Amino acid sequence: MNKDSQILSRCFEQLADTDTDIAPAVYARFTTAMPEALQHIGYLDERMKGRMLDQVYQLLLGETDDTYLAFEAEMHKGYGANTALYRGLLSAVRDTVKDALAASWSAQEDAAWDASINRIVGDIERLDATH
Repeated sequence: MNKDSQILSRCFEQLADTDTDIAPAVYARFTTAMPEALQHIGYLDERMKGRMLDQVYQLLLGETDDTYLAFEAEMHKGYGANTALYRGLLSAVRDTVKDALAASWSAQEDAAWDASINRIVGDIERLDATH
């Protein structure tokens, strides 16, 4: 696990200690910032939204490989997903976690989250360029 992943993991551990379900706040933030996302996720039930966030957490923590990311990116492209939507969802997760951990958040967390988001979006852009 790289340094950024360790920092994100620590954030998720601190969040777990608060016993807070951030899913509703993440989706509210995401769809407020990007109302066009509703056409893609508005029909999802809570179970599917939870599953989707679980996959996002795995991506952020670097727990997936390129094959998995390529599969997911290709599948979601069929639903109309693009890099702006990916960045929007990832940013909504970051901002929701940041709000929940406000007292312990620092520039180090900002840098680690930004690096992880940029890594994922960059990987998706590279995959799109090869397909």
